[in-house]
Amino acid sequence: MEENTNNPVYSVGEFSHVIKKLVETNFNYVRIRGEISRPSFPGSGHVYFTLKDADGTIAAIIWKYTMPRLSIRPEEGMEVICTGKITTFAGQSKYQIIVENMEVAGEGALLKMLEDRRKKLLAEGLFKQEHKKPIPYLPEIIGVITSPSGAVIRDILHRLSDRFPCHVYVWPVAVQGEGSAVQIANAIDKFNELTDQTSIKKPDLLIVARGGGSLEDLWSFNEEIVVRAVFNSSIPVISAVGHETDTTLIDFVSDLRAPTPTGAAEKSVPVRDELIARVSELELRLKTSFSNKMNNNKDRLNSLTRLLGKPDQIFDNKNQKLDYIYKDLENLFKTIFVDQKNKIIQYSQKLIPPKVLINNLDSKIQLLDTKFKNFLKNVIISKDSKLNSSALLLEASSFNKVLDRGFTLVMDNDGKAIKLSNDVPKNANVKIKFADGTRSAKLDI
Repeated sequence: MEENTNNPVYSVGEFSHVIKKLVETNFNYVRIRGEISRPSFPGSGHVYFTLKDADGTIAAIIWKYTMPRLSIRPEEGMEVICTGKITTFAGQSKYQIIVENMEVAGEGALLKMLEDRRKKLLAEGLFKQEHKKPIPYLPEIIGVITSPSGAVIRDILHRLSDRFPCHVYVWPVAVQGEGSAVQIANAIDKFNELTDQTSIKKPDLLIVARGGGSLEDLWSFNEEIVVRAVFNSSIPVISAVGHETDTTLIDFVSDLRAPTPTGAAEKSVPVRDELIARVSELELRLKTSFSNKMNNNKDRLNSLTRLLGKPDQIFDNKNQKLDYIYKDLENLFKTIFVDQKNKIIQYSQKLIPPKVLINNLDSKIQLLDTKFKNFLKNVIISKDSKLNSSALLLEASSFNKVLDRGFTLVMDNDGKAIKLSNDVPKNANVKIKFADGTRSAKLDI
């Protein structure tokens, strides 16, 4: 086969770039309908999934910065319509759609997704009755989260004004479309961040409301971010979304569901005139009850007073009784004193006079003194005899007696006795002690 030299030669990268440019030029924005398969949510924040139907598949990407603008979150098996740009990915030689908008395809798919989400949140316990907070009977401040335009906010304010006027804070939000769910959840969170110390005080009650609409129109109130914001709210929440037949997930998690926005206003405050009438009725009942109680107590007091005797008579009896008690006490003390006096006399008779005791003790001291002196004298005589015996024995043993018999004591210059001739060197100077004195000498060889 003859080579055609007119065809250009591309590198792989160059050819991939040509294909990419060709695809992006011919397919600017497209809308593709399909079922989401194998959605992936890596740490980068981007979302990867596959759109498929019975005849084919196409890769799809949602960039991280696009996700917050989407009204729905990609889920496995959800049938959607994706709007975006077609491009290629040279790394795998495939084409893909960069999704910039996503909507659920058909009400059936919406209902399926709604039911799956309801079951998920139900399993987490968000709808349990034990989490419901009581609605305050007479809130001082009410926060309303709804669209600033339309009949909903006017109906709520008008109904509150008719029943019981109070302070109302309106947080304007979009109630449908892209970003509306984020706005609603943010409004709930911001109301909860208020305190009594902030310039705007924290409301006692929140009303989340909007008028009726289709399932798609009310979808923002089915989003998890809104449901979880209501669940985490420390302020009680009344949901009033749509008409009485409309049901959204926020109705299951709110502390009270109202069939309409007007119904929410009616459930928020009592009727002022009815409350005044009720207070007047209670006041009358209180006065009547108090009057009856006073009359009953007065009659009872009169009955008890008649049962009591005259005060003078009561005190006379008590004084007479007191006199008897005093007399008994006096006799008792007299008896005690007489007994004690007799005991003292008996004890005093048994006592020995101090002079006799002193004389006895003096005699004992003189006797002991005599005995001590005799004992001391005997000890001194005994010790003196032993001392004389020891002195005679010491004198008999003294080496001076040996010197008196003609012997001498040879000592070195330090006065130490020399016993053997080998203990001193030749020609050493020594001292010789005689009976009558000491002389120096020098030893010979």
